[in-house]
Amino acid sequence: MAALSRGFSCLTLESLLGFRLADVKRDEAPPAFLHSGKLARIAGVSPDTLRHYERVGVLARPTRASNGYRRYPLESIERLRLVRRAMDVGFTLEELGRVLRARERGVFPCREVRRLAALKLEELTTRLGELERLRDELARTLSEWDERLEGISPGEPAHLLEAFSNGNRIAEIPRRRRVQGVPPRARKEKK
Repeated sequence: MAALSRGFSCLTLESLLGFRLADVKRDEAPPAFLHSGKLARIAGVSPDTLRHYERVGVLARPTRASNGYRRYPLESIERLRLVRRAMDVGFTLEELGRVLRARERGVFPCREVRRLAALKLEELTTRLGELERLRDELARTLSEWDERLEGISPGEPAHLLEAFSNGNRIAEIPRRRRVQGVPPRARKEKK
C-alpha cells in the first residue's frame, strides 16, 4: 500500500527493487494458439512427438500459419496431458487414438475405456508379481555372492555376472522390451 501512496499504480519489482520490467500490454488477449515448439515445451515432449501424435490420431492436426508453422489450439495442452497420463497407466497410442476419434464423432466409449483400464490393472498386477519374484531372486543371488566373496581373496575373480548366464533364475523372468525405440508404456504388451 505504501507504493500506491507514492504514486505507483501497482506494486511491481520495478517499484520495489529498482528493476525495469518490459511493458505489459494489459488489453492484449492471450494467443489462441501455440506453435509446436512452445506446445512441446509446455507438455514436456518433443516437436517430433507432437507430429507422431497427429499421425496416430491422438492430437488433432493443427492449422498452419502463412509461413507454414503449425498452430495448435490451446486445448491441445489438456489433450497432451490426458494422453501422457493415460500412457503412464498403460494405454497405448492405438487405444487412445481409437477412443478419442470415437469421442470426436460424438460416441462416448466410456465402457470401452473402463474395459481397457481394467486390462491395464490386470497387466500391472501381473507385472508386480513378476517384479516381486525378481526382487526375491536378486536378494538370494546377493546372499550367494556375499558367501562367494567371503571365500576368495581380494582381487581374485568371483565371476559374479556369469551367474546370470549359468541358469540363474533372474534371467528367466520376462521383462518389458523396447519396440522400435518406443518405451514400454507407449505400446501394447504382446503376450
